[in-house]
Amino acid sequence: MINFIGTGSAFNTQLGNNSAYIKKDSHFVLFDCGSTVFSRLVSLNLIDDVSDLNIIITHTHPDHIGSLGELIFYSHYIKNLIPKILFPDKKLIDMILGSMGVNNEFYRVINSENTVINNSNFTMEVSFRKCSHVDSIPSYGILFKLGGFTLYYSGDSNSVDTFVLEGLEKGSIDFLYQDTCGIDYDLNPHLYLGRLEKLIKPELRHKVYCMHTDSQFNRDEAVKMGFNVVEAVIDFKSMP
Repeated sequence: MINFIGTGSAFNTQLGNNSAYIKKDSHFVLFDCGSTVFSRLVSLNLIDDVSDLNIIITHTHPDHIGSLGELIFYSHYIKNLIPKILFPDKKLIDMILGSMGVNNEFYRVINSENTVINNSNFTMEVSFRKCSHVDSIPSYGILFKLGGFTLYYSGDSNSVDTFVLEGLEKGSIDFLYQDTCGIDYDLNPHLYLGRLEKLIKPELRHKVYCMHTDSQFNRDEAVKMGFNVVEAVIDFKSMP
């Protein structure tokens, strides 16, 4: 349903910053745009034929918006298009991009918590849900509907909300993409794999995809528990 450009946490540099995308014809939806994302978009030629670019931001940590300015500049000067940024706090986005010297005429912010991306043969319903990550900035998970499926993309979060757990069990949410880490400590802003195991019933774990993994994350252990683990469209760490 969705593809990944990078799958790592901020410090897991080999895997690149966690970022996913959906592409249909000339329509492109990007989930977060961390420091490594723009270069990978260009290296993979993913936006060469794109005329409609939507960028969903879960929160404003550098590993989630670090190359957003570059992508906007590229869109303006090379692609001659205006990307749409989906994020509930327009003022925050404008302030950050303004400090980078990005002209606010180069992009458009859609700051509704519920919106529909609707362009010719592409329709996607998007809802922002506040999630538990850090206290210093607003953080959101994304509930979205596409092609008859409902998915929840956690962004960075150290918990799984009750509505997500209930949705998985009742079938109103088909798949969960969850921030998962391999290290556990007090006030952890990410979700430890052992805690995820306790939250998700064994019969529902095939619906869960671990993402944003740190270097301590044990992929084999997660798979043995019944979870899926996302993979990037290309393994950059194996490239010369």
